[in-house]
Amino acid sequence: MITIQDLLAAVPVAVRAAIDDDTVEYLTSVVEAADASDATALRDAAEPFLTDAGMSDAELEAMFAKLSVGSEASSTAAAASKGPVLLPSASQPRPLATPPVSVPASARPATPANGRATPQEQAPKPAAASRIEAPVVQAYSQQSRFHNETITTLSKEVDLKSVNVVIGESELLVDARLWLKTGQHYGMVGRNGVGKSTLLSVIGSKTLVGFPENIRTLYVQQLDVIDTSASVIDTVLAADTERQKRVDDVRMIERSLQSPDALHEALDKYIARIGNERIYLAQKIATLRSGRRGKAARGVALKAEKSMLSEIREALYANGKTDGEVASDVLATLYAELDSMDAHSAEARARAILIDLDIDEAMQDGPVKLLSGGWRMRVALAQAMFVEPDILLLDECTNHLDLAAIAWLQDYLVALEGVTIVCVSHDRDFLNAVSREIIRVKDKKLSYHPGNYDEYEQTEDELRRKKERQLASLERRREHVKKSIDSFMKHARSSNDSKVLGQVASRKKKLDRLAGSDKNEDGTRFKVSYWAGFHDTQRPEIILERVEKDVDFSIPQPEALRNSGPLVSLLGVTFAYGGSKTQSGSSVVLDNISMSIMMGDHIALLGLNGCGKSTLVNIIKGELAPTKGSVEQQARLRIGHYTQHFVDELSDVDASGLSMLMEDHPGTKEGDARRWLGSFELSGPLATRPIYTLSGGQRARMAMALMLFTNPHILLLDEVTNHLDMYAVQGLIAAINEYEGTVIIVSHDRHFVRQTADDCFSLQGGKLTLLEKGVDEYVASIADI
Repeated sequence: MITIQDLLAAVPVAVRAAIDDDTVEYLTSVVEAADASDATALRDAAEPFLTDAGMSDAELEAMFAKLSVGSEASSTAAAASKGPVLLPSASQPRPLATPPVSVPASARPATPANGRATPQEQAPKPAAASRIEAPVVQAYSQQSRFHNETITTLSKEVDLKSVNVVIGESELLVDARLWLKTGQHYGMVGRNGVGKSTLLSVIGSKTLVGFPENIRTLYVQQLDVIDTSASVIDTVLAADTERQKRVDDVRMIERSLQSPDALHEALDKYIARIGNERIYLAQKIATLRSGRRGKAARGVALKAEKSMLSEIREALYANGKTDGEVASDVLATLYAELDSMDAHSAEARARAILIDLDIDEAMQDGPVKLLSGGWRMRVALAQAMFVEPDILLLDECTNHLDLAAIAWLQDYLVALEGVTIVCVSHDRDFLNAVSREIIRVKDKKLSYHPGNYDEYEQTEDELRRKKERQLASLERRREHVKKSIDSFMKHARSSNDSKVLGQVASRKKKLDRLAGSDKNEDGTRFKVSYWAGFHDTQRPEIILERVEKDVDFSIPQPEALRNSGPLVSLLGVTFAYGGSKTQSGSSVVLDNISMSIMMGDHIALLGLNGCGKSTLVNIIKGELAPTKGSVEQQARLRIGHYTQHFVDELSDVDASGLSMLMEDHPGTKEGDARRWLGSFELSGPLATRPIYTLSGGQRARMAMALMLFTNPHILLLDEVTNHLDMYAVQGLIAAINEYEGTVIIVSHDRHFVRQTADDCFSLQGGKLTLLEKGVDEYVASIADI
């Protein structure tokens, strides 16, 4: 156990004399805290003050190395029992009711050296003992020592410097700038795995240290997150977490009034909730501030952690009040808080919002899990409208939506003014319509580009070509100057002409000036005097940005079949699920469908969710038998079927992709299997990692690799673009267009269908109709649905 005497004894005498009494008092409180037995935590707290007192880095290293001896074991035990901490001076109290928001695991005061708040850790979800533990997420940003940047303002704009996001040992963002202008609509793009979803998650959960507390955010993840047995109206009401906490407290206490033991436990949970909230607020203020204000804030946080719960209990039970009297006082407080929040009108307001979204009263009182993807998205948007967020974060919000739902959502978001939107989507048409500015995540940085995605691509392409021309022109001029220098040097050596040597020196200076651009970005002439700072060259270097690597999907060409006729023939196919009824009251899903599928056909099946597209695909594959009619397939026909359900199932697979591929195809050599997975950007450790640890995009590529290994003649692709980034979608488009086999696509991505399908069929009311104008004709036909 380290004591304050141990600490001060290890400090050099000259430095000790420079430490004031306030600092000694603060360090004493740190040492006396439970977690101060850990020398590392002690160092985090004490180092800034010792450095200010004049202690060198070498002296610090020597001192803390000495203090750490014998303290490591006790530190480990303390960490295991205390859990995550916000400040090095105290542990986070264990909650009795609702758990507090995730807090930084080891924070330290910001110092003049880096001016940066400490990382914030997000506790991983519990995992099975046999599985890899989920890595810790740390998200933090630079904080200023100045007062106006460490207080809450009314501004709805976010401008955070030096944002860092780390998962385990992997850095996703390093010193990036997060700049979200009020009311702007952003599209966020980047390769799979660069951290787009993680960044939205830490913003939405307010676990990004330094994010303004006054800004309300709502994070809408992929639709699977809204899968609850709760009713639609309760799900919308629960989006207002402050109101919901108080409602839950009232219900809990009122249910316990008839049981003394239950009432005492309910009051304990209420005290724990408000105590944890106050402690967390004090800790957060201490984390963000430094200097004298930070020191005072840390003192308040230490006091809060030690005595907050007991102070709240003493205040409630003052003058010998009983549990019943305390419950009456607490209920009165909660009722007043709910009245101030206008909570009693909340349900009426939520129902009005749901009606505006065409969700009738019967659906409002029914469970969310019975709704389709499109209706779940409307529930998610009802949550957003109910809490009225300043920033709406949408992560792949078009997944599982049909084209009608996507068109509705697109129109809704485009017309949404005054709310900042950040949308991650692989649907190019949707992103073009919704976004007014693009945020690109690349090389652990965030860059901002005005316009939608098409305009961003065009601008980037034009800028790249301009820089290539500049570099080529600059190189030609440099070569010309080099040749003239060589010529002058040759003449000077033969003639000993000193004037020529002067010309050589002048040409060499000119060559130095040709090391970079002689014009600014706006086309004006560059002036060295305007170039701030110290630089190694006399001109800004022209940096040709690294082009994003294309994703190369390896789709093997199919082997020739003996018969040149149709691969699959459907003759008067009708299908009805026994006893089930559609919305129209008919059990018929497919009605008298006839079609011939030839080698090389690229077909898209379009229709609303539940119209029977998947049923038709399963009949083509041979997994379902038609109720009427017949299906004929060529002999030796191999069919590859990609389903979104398969990708979801892979999220629970413990085996690696390599082992799964070799098990499904006995006799396959490991080297061949590795090369095959590598062609889908699943090489090295990605091939041997458990599949459930892969990202959504990586699992999608794994599903594609497993499906294509049999070299199929027909590809049945059901929502294949879900989870893929823009670059992967473009690579898949190129691979499909080069594929000489047959492709049948079920997709709601208009751009993908437009680029890959030669024929588009609409499935509606059981009837299959060829669309002469393709997907655009279908979109126009559902505009009023």
